[in-house]
Amino acid sequence: MYQYHFFQWILFFFIYCFFGWIWESCYVSVKGRKWVNRGFLHGPLIPIYGFGAIAVLFAAIPVRDNLALVYIFGMAGATLLEYVTGATMERIFKVRYWDYSGKFLNINGHVCLVASLAWGAFSVLMIRYVHAPVELAVTQMQADVAEVLAFALVLAFAVDATQSFNEAMDLREIIERITESSQELKRIQKRVDVIAAVIDADVQEHRKKAEEFKKTVEERLLAENRLQELSETIGEYLERARDKSTEAAHGIREEIDRMTGEMKRLQESLGRQQQKLGQVRNKQYMRSIGLLRRNPGASSRKYREALEELWQRSKRL
Repeated sequence: MYQYHFFQWILFFFIYCFFGWIWESCYVSVKGRKWVNRGFLHGPLIPIYGFGAIAVLFAAIPVRDNLALVYIFGMAGATLLEYVTGATMERIFKVRYWDYSGKFLNINGHVCLVASLAWGAFSVLMIRYVHAPVELAVTQMQADVAEVLAFALVLAFAVDATQSFNEAMDLREIIERITESSQELKRIQKRVDVIAAVIDADVQEHRKKAEEFKKTVEERLLAENRLQELSETIGEYLERARDKSTEAAHGIREEIDRMTGEMKRLQESLGRQQQKLGQVRNKQYMRSIGLLRRNPGASSRKYREALEELWQRSKRL
């Protein structure tokens, strides 16, 4: 069982990648009621299943006669692999291509109890029933044929993985730009609201003071009987009202000038954001949409709103 050649291990890897793709695509397609070519890659391969199968073979084959140990070792090895893979991909691409955050007993959303139990069941199924015919098919293959096939699969895998990696980086760039623009818009809106509130409060305050002064003058007019005193009071009112009016106009004018200058700066900032978004090529955008469609469970904690916006845009295409 351990005397596999290097190229045979490679073939095992791709076979289980393919089996994983069949399982994931069928499961997600039935759940979503439409066909989904599931996975990070374009081709019918999901690497985590291939790596998981290799890990299970190394961990469980020594105890293959004890199904309980096969279950435990397979579950532990595959769970550790899934956690490391999920955490690494999120750190690089800023997106989770699977997320168990809402599941019972999950660890940072990368693994959960149900998935781990399923990995254990898959391990038993693979060791007990699946691997024997796979092993027979691979080991009976002529050495030169196995080498050529393994080389061709590795080459195709490398091309696909490179393209998918670039698409994932494109998606990261797009959601970062959408988030940056969204935050800038929110900041601008908040600042405009503050400026408008300040100006409105200024106007209301000056208006209130003018009304209070007018009321005071009216009360004094009722109390005064002498014409000279009345004339002086009116003159005082007119002078003070003129000062207040000038003061109010000056304050408001300053606010308006300040707001105008700030709005110009905000418009320039918006222009820069639009320019950044406009630099996203249509091909780059469509490749990112395609990656999302292959991974309908993708999520992002930091760029959640941007990812949701991109999802909404993809539905309109």
